[in-house]
Amino acid sequence: MIHPRRLKGTPANIARYYTVGDYYTKGDAEHSEWGGAIARDLGIEGMPVEPDLFKSLLAGEIAGQQLGRRLSDGAIDHHPGWDFAVNAPKSVSIMALLTGDERIIAAHEKAVTAALSYLEEHAGLRRREEGEIVHETTERLIFARFTEHASRELDPHLHTHVVVMNMTNHEPEARMASLESRAMFAAQMAAGQVYRNALAFDLREQGWQIADDPRTGLFEIGGVPYDLIRTFSQRAEQIDDHAREHGLTGQAARRESFYATRRAKEKTDLPTLHQNWERRSHSHAVTLDQLREEASSREAGPLEVDAATAARAALFGIKQAETREAVNDYGAILRAGLAAHVGEVRAQDVRPQLDAHEERRKLFATHEQTGDQILTRGRTTRKTARAEQALTRHILLGMDDARPIASADRLLAVLEGAGLKPEQEQALVEIATSRDRLTAVHGVAGAGKSTLVGVLKVAAEPGTRFTALAPTSSAAGNLGDSARITSRTVASLLASGGRGLTPSDVLVLDEAGQLGTRQALRVLEISRASGARVIFLGDNRQTGAVEQGKAFWLMQRLGLPTAQLTESVRQETRAMKMAVTAARSGDYAASLTALDKVASGGTAEDLAKGLVRDWTRLSADSRATTNILVLDNATRLIVNSRIRDALKVEGALAAEEHRLSILTPAGMTDAEKQAARFYSGGQVVTFGQDLGKSGIARDTEYRVLGMGRDPNGRQMVRLVDEQGRVIRWDPRLTRARTVNVFNREERNLATGDRIQWRLVNKDLDLKNAERGTVERIDQGVATIRWDRGGRVSQVDLATHKTWDHGYAETVYSAQSKTYARAYVLAPVASPLVTGQNYYTAITRARFGVKLWTEDPEKLAEKLMARSGEKTSSLEGLGRLDKDARAPFDERHGDRLRADREQQRSDREARKDRALSRRLPDEPRNLGEHLAARAGRIAASLDRYLQSLSEPRRGDTDRASEAAQPAFRGAEHTPNKGPER
Repeated sequence: MIHPRRLKGTPANIARYYTVGDYYTKGDAEHSEWGGAIARDLGIEGMPVEPDLFKSLLAGEIAGQQLGRRLSDGAIDHHPGWDFAVNAPKSVSIMALLTGDERIIAAHEKAVTAALSYLEEHAGLRRREEGEIVHETTERLIFARFTEHASRELDPHLHTHVVVMNMTNHEPEARMASLESRAMFAAQMAAGQVYRNALAFDLREQGWQIADDPRTGLFEIGGVPYDLIRTFSQRAEQIDDHAREHGLTGQAARRESFYATRRAKEKTDLPTLHQNWERRSHSHAVTLDQLREEASSREAGPLEVDAATAARAALFGIKQAETREAVNDYGAILRAGLAAHVGEVRAQDVRPQLDAHEERRKLFATHEQTGDQILTRGRTTRKTARAEQALTRHILLGMDDARPIASADRLLAVLEGAGLKPEQEQALVEIATSRDRLTAVHGVAGAGKSTLVGVLKVAAEPGTRFTALAPTSSAAGNLGDSARITSRTVASLLASGGRGLTPSDVLVLDEAGQLGTRQALRVLEISRASGARVIFLGDNRQTGAVEQGKAFWLMQRLGLPTAQLTESVRQETRAMKMAVTAARSGDYAASLTALDKVASGGTAEDLAKGLVRDWTRLSADSRATTNILVLDNATRLIVNSRIRDALKVEGALAAEEHRLSILTPAGMTDAEKQAARFYSGGQVVTFGQDLGKSGIARDTEYRVLGMGRDPNGRQMVRLVDEQGRVIRWDPRLTRARTVNVFNREERNLATGDRIQWRLVNKDLDLKNAERGTVERIDQGVATIRWDRGGRVSQVDLATHKTWDHGYAETVYSAQSKTYARAYVLAPVASPLVTGQNYYTAITRARFGVKLWTEDPEKLAEKLMARSGEKTSSLEGLGRLDKDARAPFDERHGDRLRADREQQRSDREARKDRALSRRLPDEPRNLGEHLAARAGRIAASLDRYLQSLSEPRRGDTDRASEAAQPAFRGAEHTPNKGPER
């Protein structure tokens, strides 16, 4: 791990802290040295750190130049620098320091050098040019590194403090400038992985076995007793306990725990520490000696890195990174690839593979900001860029490709009694009379989009069939119930391939902002093939897609015909209208001020207690209309637990509790699902289709036993079914979309409990996020009264396990819902505290919102800095204007005209096939029999020829292929961008 922090104090005190020693007296084995390109210029690279020079550089004095700002009293204001602390895994510290293995310490030093080389590439400065701040990369640093052997708790802890001076320049002897560290801070996670992979690889060469976690990229030396690691991890336990208590997640948040739990200094010396360590580890001495002997017997010397393994690591890094975002930092891609292959590859093995992807124009460097992450070296793939371009193609193919949903006469008749506002009427007229197959309504949260759909249905021409769609079943159901039309999820539509759809169908897709690019393209392809109209409803400011892309925003920018609704009709108090308006404009401080209550102070646990205390004071009716919203599952569990404790005291829950197993999503990406190394023992796997060759049945639970290998050495997952039958399964051969992976957990449940379903279940007619109340539990079978329609059902919870307590819910699952009031818990340190999530949360309420956070000012700052907006490939490449509707049509007009003719022909053929399926199966005479047979042969031949012209690829690839010409010219022009 690398923990960066900004240095504080005077140069003299900082120099004394690192060179003399802090909580113990430094020993001869703990060396220091200068490093970096500037140190090389000064001729001191590799030399021990001399305290006086160290102090001068911290003060900004170098080569006769004084950096910093001169104050009015003549003093110099210069920030001294930063400390990037590089920490070895605990088992490495134990084997290096308890057994005195100098080779492990040397491997640590070598790995630190690799990490620092990567960090130095991100060194830069900033300057003002014509009123604009310009960031420039210099790749030049000077730093002092100090290796130490003990933690503040005086446990064995091999780590190196890298003190980076606040200075850089473009070339030797050039004038110095203050260092811009933002890019280095953004790169520190990747640098940490560079360190771990280099260290693990070197240890394997020495004969040590590595036990790694590909999800995190962390590792330990195999065989080191876990209880010994815990014994010597007092510092880590303090940090973990503090983070858990305060609800802190993520590395940036855990740094807060790191400094909050630092104990007072305790002076001692290394010999005394070594004696103490030997005493505490005495019971494990034999085991440690045996591990050393086994490593010596396995010592392999220099290992050869298989080129195929390095290529797989690079490709996995690309796929893993682009699962969530269209544009990723180069470091994020490198880190993902390295983490999945700890001990097998190093940065110098993977980076040439990534460079080759760029040379082949499969990976592009972006140069425009997109999203709100720091993208110092933004990268996007050609596949992603083409997929986004394909959105423009579909928009153009949808122009003038449908009949109006309603005539002007029908509209006028309906509008007279509809009670719509002028803005709603205008939007209704636009989408109802449009001849475009694809249209949209972009409206603020609570603008009455669902009401609009209900009126449109009444005004529609006879024979028009409406279907409510949404990414989540709850959102689809809400729109369907409100507009009184049938509903289904987007996933359901895609699984069916749009079977049965005709030009008479209107698909109303709500919460379109939650659509990823891949899903959006498949919906558009179904619309193109069937002629069904699609009306997208959404709000760009609300929570976006989990998957890659912001398709709804992008389609609007590219030219999708869109009606606007700017006035919310949901909020019914002046204060709530002010809070929502301010949040939408980005003035989060004003928005927080307008809320009913903002409670602050304390830890996340304290905030949860305060929220629950307020909630328990509500009457039963008020509780039923007040929703508790949290931003992540960790906080949801805290709140649910607190509410259950309060309800037990009230006597609202039965005294008898049942301990039941539940399944919670493991959160694995598609790339992880197809790699055996990411599965761990105890997980539960289900499949959406039968796998005949493997003997795997659909919708059956399989428990992961562990990993194995086939005769060719390929890694397999060992599964066991309910009858104890063991199956070897290769995840690479199964489509990731059909695989569901769960972790098994346990919950207490009692009569009176609120329950929330967490996965669509057709057998039980339950939607995702649907909630109900437990009225009875009898031998694992729960009688539940569901909120939707008040229906009662018996659910065998031993069979159906995808549920959880239903008191608090996440903002994502609450999107599209409306409540009288909302209680919102927003810990500042949560990575899911973003502007979009905050806006979505407060817009759920009609009358008022109460919010709990540690510090309102810090929360407002965090919301300003982190909008939560997704990235776009075309935006990052600066192609939004070039690939908008008009320029795209101008470039590819001939191709588009041919595509329009083809889609008309395809629809006629589709119509004929549907008609033939409705004809009687058995002809009445020989002539009819021969004619029918000839028709079937012709249809089969037609399908065969069509399959030749459309090779079997994913829907995204097919849809995006038409955009290829815009990139094809660049493939052979390495010095140019993606467009000719």
